[in-house]
Amino acid sequence: MEILLNWDMVLFSAFVVLMAYNFILGQNATIKLLLSIYIAIMTADGVAIAIRKYLVDPSPGWQDLLGAHEDTFFITLRLGLFLLSIVLFVVKGGFQIAVEEHEHWAARMGLHGIFAALAALLFLSTVLIYVSGSSFVEGMLYAPDLSIYQESSMVRLLVDYYQLWFSLPGMCFLVASFVLNRE
Repeated sequence: MEILLNWDMVLFSAFVVLMAYNFILGQNATIKLLLSIYIAIMTADGVAIAIRKYLVDPSPGWQDLLGAHEDTFFITLRLGLFLLSIVLFVVKGGFQIAVEEHEHWAARMGLHGIFAALAALLFLSTVLIYVSGSSFVEGMLYAPDLSIYQESSMVRLLVDYYQLWFSLPGMCFLVASFVLNRE
């Protein structure tokens, strides 16, 4: 049996690894990770936009220094800030998550699975958006220009429905608040 490695297989493998990692973390840590991803998205985009607007654009020196590599610099900056922010918020964040638990094990496992999947989807789609040179705040201008976008149906699904992957965790938090027991 011969298995061809393509982008769909790579992304699916990454999704499975992220799901497994979230199950190892536990439900409270998974939700903390999900909230940290939200905060990291806004942090990475905000800092990158501010650096471009107030430091690079008005300064011919910075523009000359970056030259033709300006897009690569901002892609790397966004990705680096995104990953660094997630790690800092999860490890040193000044907040703890204590989600009420449903009394039935299957409901707890189902909710944890949903939050784990949403965290993995949001993380992967954000990385793809940043690699494309786009920004969540500014809008996704360049994603369809990537060759990976043309080659992979999973990439198109993650990028084209990014706003859905961004909003679904919030909707799930709301729905889960009606399902979980309060003591």
